[in-house]
Amino acid sequence: MEKVATYIIGDIVLAENTGKALKKWRNLFNIQQIELAKHLNVSPSVISDYEVGRRKNPGVNIVKKYVLALIEIDKEKGGQTIKALKRILDKSPSMKAILSIKEYENPISLKEFVNIIEGEIIVGDNLNIPIYGHTVVDSIKAILEMTGDDFYHLYGWTTERALIFTNVSTGRSPMVAVRVSLMKPRVVVLQGIDKDKIDRLALKLAEIDNIPLITTQIDTKELIKRLNENIK
Repeated sequence: MEKVATYIIGDIVLAENTGKALKKWRNLFNIQQIELAKHLNVSPSVISDYEVGRRKNPGVNIVKKYVLALIEIDKEKGGQTIKALKRILDKSPSMKAILSIKEYENPISLKEFVNIIEGEIIVGDNLNIPIYGHTVVDSIKAILEMTGDDFYHLYGWTTERALIFTNVSTGRSPMVAVRVSLMKPRVVVLQGIDKDKIDRLALKLAEIDNIPLITTQIDTKELIKRLNENIK
């Protein structure tokens, strides 16, 4: 637990914009301002003021209280976010299946994300969904080499991200893997496949889990390059 808290505190303190970093982590923990404010025994406006910069940058002690409150609230809810973060810090597997993984300094909308990758939305219509990161995965290597435990590492620091599967033939295997996983990504992207060739089961699973499904024809190297150059 201490390792997780130390990492988050360091990320916030060293961030270019402390307020945005505070908000980012609160959102990653999926905790509302009013809930956090109640736990800290302050008004929601205090939390808001720090996050938008109306108050001067908080010191380390305030950041520490903020982070520990997030952790305590998450523990009360079952500790799923803490467990995911701890798993990543405790184990850094060398997985050839992961071609690129990145956390964003600030979330971008699904609309912006789709524009960057020249994607086409096949399932889903909410273009305002926030995305906090992405993972590009070689789907063939993932199926052949990754264990169920390894699969959780695709999510980086948060599930609020896009999982981009390359070398896709029908899309069935990636969507089945997502379906059986307890953790769900915000968006799934199938690279290099025409929308007419997507397996019907893949489409159905995306609808059942309410996960936007996107296709893109950009080749893998160009895709990773665009993501890295256009998103901080």
